[in-house]
Amino acid sequence: MIYINFTPLGFLLFFLNVIILLVGINVYSVPVILMSSFIFSLFLWNFLELIVQPLFLALEIKTPKLVMEGTSEKIYVIIENKGDIPKSQIYILLGKDKVFVGGLSRKEKKEIFLIYNFEKRGVVSFNKLKVRFTGSLGLLYLYKKYRVNSISYVYPLYYPLSKDLYLVGEGGTKTSFSIPSVQGEEFHSLRDYQPQDPLKIIAWKSSAKKGKLLSKSFEKLTRKEIYILVDNVIEKIDKVAEKEFDELLRFVHSIALLSLFLNTKLFIKALTDKEYINLKSIEDLRIFLAEIDLKEDSKENYSNEHIGVDLVFSLDYLFWDNKINYKNFIGVEFHKEKVFSKNFMIYTLKENPQEFLNRFLFITQT
Repeated sequence: MIYINFTPLGFLLFFLNVIILLVGINVYSVPVILMSSFIFSLFLWNFLELIVQPLFLALEIKTPKLVMEGTSEKIYVIIENKGDIPKSQIYILLGKDKVFVGGLSRKEKKEIFLIYNFEKRGVVSFNKLKVRFTGSLGLLYLYKKYRVNSISYVYPLYYPLSKDLYLVGEGGTKTSFSIPSVQGEEFHSLRDYQPQDPLKIIAWKSSAKKGKLLSKSFEKLTRKEIYILVDNVIEKIDKVAEKEFDELLRFVHSIALLSLFLNTKLFIKALTDKEYINLKSIEDLRIFLAEIDLKEDSKENYSNEHIGVDLVFSLDYLFWDNKINYKNFIGVEFHKEKVFSKNFMIYTLKENPQEFLNRFLFITQT
């Protein structure tokens, strides 16, 4: 898209020149008519100059690959004049922001930065960059969109969780710190000292209080894989549902992030995906959370997707009722003021999200 328009100076001069021309014609003054013609020729020169200039202007954009929602980051723009005609009063327009570049002399290259607010989670593609500049006379300006190529993955924020919280496994045995299971041992209780016990497990302070030697008893923790299912299917999408889904993904991010910190194998999939993805890094996790979208569809074809999953995150908690244990489900509900769910923990706007997650992890221990 290209269009040319008057600058404020150009508009004023053009308006005055029309008046001068009309006066010159009315009084049959040749000098006045020649002066008016000269001013019009300046506009013609400026117009021809702008038509040629875009051919010699090149732009490149550099954006951050990963950025958290609601944050502002620097975006670098490299602009180069490859021609011999100088360019003046150049502006870069990105969203609602307009940044003055200044001018470019012949064969000059400049690098500037803009502050861009990545307000919404998702994949932000920068395909076109708007540029406005005037010719050397500053009477007309040209507005043009230049093709650029850059992508930023805007991932949801997260809530830091305590590593001291853990889940309880089958039969009431403690399986891990936090969500994932890790390989190692954890102190469980004290017992009487046995001759074969190494000195390093003797509880010296407790032994002094009891008047006899006591040894620490440890519980084996086994390494396991964690499978997370994100239900991204809903019957009707509206603005409230989109806000609910963004909050749901913040919960996914918080728990999955802790899993990666504890070196647990993490497998994740959206309900609409065919297979689980093994996320091997925090970057993989955040790209997944930036790319996932809420889909409007029926759940008739997804009745068996919960088999073998460790955690389900969903807005549709009624669908998952009687399909999964309450310790393996986190839901979000903003439409209703009160949620009556005896089986699941459902987050509402009245709660603190970090306290909600910590409460979820704590309840799984009881």
